[in-house]
Amino acid sequence: MSGSNGSSGVGNGFWESEESCETLVIDTQLSSPKPDVISDISVGDLLDISAQPIGTTTVVVALYQGKVAGGLASPKTRRLLECLAGGTRYVARVTEKNDGQIRVRVSPQ
Repeated sequence: MSGSNGSSGVGNGFWESEESCETLVIDTQLSSPKPDVISDISVGDLLDISAQPIGTTTVVVALYQGKVAGGLASPKTRRLLECLAGGTRYVARVTEKNDGQIRVRVSPQ
């Protein structure tokens, strides 16, 4: 009576490697940076990470002094949204600033 019930784990590589909320770290660039906000940002500054509804979807944004500095776009954004919804708080440290481009490292607070 041996057969396959689909529980072998084969083909589940994406789910097996999903990071826990406590170890999730994302290195990325701010998308759609807001010039009036990022002009005051320096390397080393901390930005708050927040989920915000826009229309029928929810996006992840980085906030500097309560203002949206830009969005976060990463293959890990879906997981980040799940962790934010579950109560894990994140901050983004500015790692690089080159004119209007801001690179950040997002990690649990």
